[in-house]
Amino acid sequence: MAMLSQYDRQQLELISSRLHIEDPEFAKSFRDWKPRPEQRIRRWPFAVLMVLSALVLLAGILVGAFSFIFLGTLAGAGVVFAYRRHAHRSPRPRRRR
Repeated sequence: MAMLSQYDRQQLELISSRLHIEDPEFAKSFRDWKPRPEQRIRRWPFAVLMVLSALVLLAGILVGAFSFIFLGTLAGAGVVFAYRRHAHRSPRPRRRR
């Protein structure tokens, strides 16, 4: 194993100190060699909210109330946006090749 230069050691120390400040739990997992458990994407709250927004939209169509149609459409779009944002921020499972 090659020796690191003084600059490289300083950079590693800088990275390590930033990591300890920004995410101490993550830094501790490296120190203890125990990674954090993977977070799963919980889809059921989004599914429940989507069903409720679809029911509001359907009620608006059946009754002919524009406010319910608008509210159901807006709620459905909000649920889709929130789900996509949540899925994008969640860790991806590693694929084995």
